[in-house]
Amino acid sequence: MFKYLERSANAIKETSVKVYNADFLNRQTEHVVASVTSKNDLRGWIKGSDKDIGGFSSAWLDVTRSGHARFHGYISQMLPEDKRFKRSGYAMVRTHSPKSNIINSGCWDSSLYRYLALRVKADKRKYFVNLKSDTLISTDIYQHLLPIRTPGRWETVVIPFNMFTLTSNGVIVASQPSMASTKMETVGLSLSDRKEGPFSLEFAWIKAFNSERTFGECMRLPYTAALTWKTDFAKLGKEL
Repeated sequence: MFKYLERSANAIKETSVKVYNADFLNRQTEHVVASVTSKNDLRGWIKGSDKDIGGFSSAWLDVTRSGHARFHGYISQMLPEDKRFKRSGYAMVRTHSPKSNIINSGCWDSSLYRYLALRVKADKRKYFVNLKSDTLISTDIYQHLLPIRTPGRWETVVIPFNMFTLTSNGVIVASQPSMASTKMETVGLSLSDRKEGPFSLEFAWIKAFNSERTFGECMRLPYTAALTWKTDFAKLGKEL
């Protein structure tokens, strides 16, 4: 109860500052969803793998000497002894579920932004970005392939929010209902490419943001034939 009241007091203080600064419309250009610069930041993350259900993969999350998070481990294709499982080999990390207070539920609003950006350095394996919103079915996850262009080097990956696909237990959902974008709960990374061997992915931060032409789902300036969202993708990837 004390922690709940403390979070509520902080939320009231932040809201008062926004109103005083005439920022109650939350017209900011970006929002830091998650970042890792020290070991203390790792407390906000959860890791897991098929080892949790009897498998043999491993997943670790630690901080490098440069002050970035490193998601690494080993993917094993060995099946658990439980015969109900027909496949194996996955690992994941994600942020903790939000903590509510008297002002709000602790979720963040992705509808205010057009893009999700990640500062990463990855190997050549196939990773996914995972978003969890407030849904009736707990296994519903919105996913997008992490499009790595330069394996082994730092890069900024930019993904439009409207390109995420709804999945449940790793299977694409046929109906594809819209994401509850005003109530985003967690963000994470996962690996399930069914390839035996070690993996390693470093990341510094994850942000939601707008370009100079966009404000969330609204267009501040129209796109022309020569300007599409891919123009923002290329430009913003270099700026961030």
